Amino acid sequence: MHRTAQRCFLTTSILALSLPSAMAQNAVSTATAADAAAAAAAASAPLPEKPKGWETSIGLTLGLVGGNSESFNVGGTFQTKKEWGKHQLQIGADGAYGNSTTKSVVDGDLIEVEQTSVNNYGAFLQYNYFLTDRWYVGARGEGRHDAIAGVDYRITATANAGYYLIKKSNLTLAVEAGPGYLWEELDGGVYNDYATIRFGDNFEWKFAEKSRLFQTFEFLPQVSDWGNFVMNSSVGVETDIAKGLALQVVFRDFYRSEPAAWSGTDPLIYRDKNDYQLLAGIIYKFQ
Repeated sequence: MHRTAQRCFLTTSILALSLPSAMAQNAVSTATAADAAAAAAAASAPLPEKPKGWETSIGLTLGLVGGNSESFNVGGTFQTKKEWGKHQLQIGADGAYGNSTTKSVVDGDLIEVEQTSVNNYGAFLQYNYFLTDRWYVGARGEGRHDAIAGVDYRITATANAGYYLIKKSNLTLAVEAGPGYLWEELDGGVYNDYATIRFGDNFEWKFAEKSRLFQTFEFLPQVSDWGNFVMNSSVGVETDIAKGLALQVVFRDFYRSEPAAWSGTDPLIYRDKNDYQLLAGIIYKFQ
């Protein structure tokens, strides 16, 4: 009995001494496993999306002709866009200037006639707020001057509601419409202002890794007379040729259903309703 009691006491003592050590080791192992699992989860979790900065580009077009006739044309563009959260802001500007010199003989004398052939510039600003992934509302302001078309200035301000009919990584098509107001002054001091509704679309197709096709359109009729309207459109293609550099060819069309008249004509002789440009140039993209 005495030996049995001693054995029981010895066994109990060993268990009492070893149990806390085992529990401590188990706790350390559990904590280590938990830390490892947390580290693995953190490593596999997607990194937070980096906020997008401004996407900005500038472009330059240049044309030169010499010899029996001379002409010089230069143009520039500026585009920038920023998206943050549900907000989107776009700003753009463009301008072109050109002159030409022609030679002719009048009464036996060689006469050179120089005249301006291109003189226009414009800018726009548009803000969009996305209600859903496809629906958005916004506002747009735009101004334009075209000396050859007899437009001293044309300013439009519109509110827009838009929807993306197509929204993919390489293909987008958005349509928008909304009420607005138009102010313009034409050559000869003719002033017009009226309520309008703007209809527009924006299309882009990235058909190759470094190439894209783009198109824009807007139609602004007078609310009380839809036969009096302004219509602008553009279509172009762009291809990257180096880091930050691209070649761009774009066709732009400006249509005014009731154009300005030539000053000093009686009866009035009106300018052409349609003006268009075909431009090719270099685009630099800030990255």
